[in-house]
Amino acid sequence: MVKRMLVRAGIGLALAAVARVGIKKFLDDRDAKDHSYLDPKWDEAPSVDADKDEEEVGLTQLDSIYRAEWQANAYPRSEAERKALEE
Repeated sequence: MVKRMLVRAGIGLALAAVARVGIKKFLDDRDAKDHSYLDPKWDEAPSVDADKDEEEVGLTQLDSIYRAEWQANAYPRSEAERKALEE
């Protein structure tokens, strides 16, 4: 009876260890995918909209992503705009 209980406890511990490794791998893969836009080459390549939008000229792809996010969240572009919004 004690032997059977020890075997079951060992199997349970082994399954828990395998589950922990699997969960850690899943979470690491998910984190890597979430931040794929931070790839260093995105900060070197020019914006794809530079030929369509004058304000995109001179920006990198990463800068373009941040600019689009700021516009979507209505961040003021300059100190003058910020002061105008406060008044």
